[in-house]
Amino acid sequence: MIEVTAPADASGISVLAASARTAVTTIGGDGESVGLVVRTLGNDAQARLQGGQEDATLALTAEVKGTEFQITLRDFGEPVTGAPEAILLLLEAGLATSADARTDGLANLTEVRFALPAHNKVLDIESLDVVPDDAAPSPESVTLRELRVEDAAALTRTLYRCYGWSYPNHTMYYPERIAAAIESGERIGEVAVTESGEIAAHWGAIYLSPGVVETGGTVTDPRFRRRGLANQLGERLLERLNELTVVGRVREPVITHTATQEIALREGATMVGVYLGYTHPMQQVGITDGMQESRNSLSVAYGNLQPLTPATMWIPGPYEPMARMVLDSSDWPRELESARPDAPAPAVTAFATVFDSDNRLGVVDVTIVGQDLVDAVDTALDQMKRSGAEYVQVRLPVNQPALGTYAAGLTELGLGYGALIPQFRVAEGNDVGDVLITQWVAEPDIDTSDWAFYDDRVKNLAEAIVAQTKSVGTRGVQRQRRAARRAQLFAALDGF
Repeated sequence: MIEVTAPADASGISVLAASARTAVTTIGGDGESVGLVVRTLGNDAQARLQGGQEDATLALTAEVKGTEFQITLRDFGEPVTGAPEAILLLLEAGLATSADARTDGLANLTEVRFALPAHNKVLDIESLDVVPDDAAPSPESVTLRELRVEDAAALTRTLYRCYGWSYPNHTMYYPERIAAAIESGERIGEVAVTESGEIAAHWGAIYLSPGVVETGGTVTDPRFRRRGLANQLGERLLERLNELTVVGRVREPVITHTATQEIALREGATMVGVYLGYTHPMQQVGITDGMQESRNSLSVAYGNLQPLTPATMWIPGPYEPMARMVLDSSDWPRELESARPDAPAPAVTAFATVFDSDNRLGVVDVTIVGQDLVDAVDTALDQMKRSGAEYVQVRLPVNQPALGTYAAGLTELGLGYGALIPQFRVAEGNDVGDVLITQWVAEPDIDTSDWAFYDDRVKNLAEAIVAQTKSVGTRGVQRQRRAARRAQLFAALDGF
């Protein structure tokens, strides 16, 4: 790690850029891209420091984060509302992998990540073949244990043997990324390992927040099926999650087949939403016929592993019908309150933004609801759209009374209901961390022709989400057409 502080002027910015460029070049990274990004961030910070702030310095931190190189610039200027637009254009060009901009209460923090050579090293499939479902059972014994860093390549090989190149989470084809996630603690898992060190089965989890994980990556080599390995690994993983006092787990059952939906519901999860057009088009072996023509949608289920803290939610009116469906299907200790016109709120909304150019996906993470909520979200959305986003999540804190009042207009920005996840964030006072996820979809007319539902709980919620997304996604076009028709009518009256 290097840390450099310099004045927010041309000379200081040059020093920061040169320092970061040198640091990444020594480990095989792209020094020119890093230097360009640091200069861009520095110039943006300098422009926001023109108000006579006492501290007109910039602080740069550069460090390796797994298979990526991360730079973080800290400044004391006007609050950031997202990464500079020039940075998003660089992301779109592939010069960086992601950008995150936020305030920490004292200063602005803008983080940008760059791929190191190992980040893009995909699985070597030489001597690997996809194992057919009807392969003969193997008599080889296996050992059940925790997933280790050195298992990363073996896990990727197992996924390829089972799914070829069709596994929906494409990052699983990069062994170094898996190893980095295990080493950092972001990913945990349980595996069944053969004497030769190959993985026969796996069930894992990734931390989405300090108290919530997403479980999945469940795979069993066809030669080792019908031994009950998946169930055993699932039980072991659940024991670990309980030992780690994880509050809850999120699952993302495919919505083109009922099997994973059934498993989640049978094990006590609540269906909480659907992410529409969330991932790149994919091929699901044995489920869809060939490659999908549009981005893939996923249902979202949540199950709490610890007792939930009782709390009150203020859900904006447009999203309340879906939220009630979720709450009616759950036993969560939650109460819904009506919007309060006098709800206290600061003038400025606090939020962070993340943009992932690889998936064309953005996240606007609102932590404090301000009176300018709609304007703040609109600005962030517009920035991401112009940078090529095809899907954007806006995460909203529903335990703050101001949300029911100031978020009611978000549907006018094309944001529909996505999901409701309790205690997603760390609790602060009366805000226990419940989050309403709304979503903007570039193509709101979702094709549901190949969808399948395990029961009415899934069907009714999914259809309501699709209907709202289509409705709010076409409002802008409808308003433009109405305005054009009005202009035509008034033009015809000009001669009278």
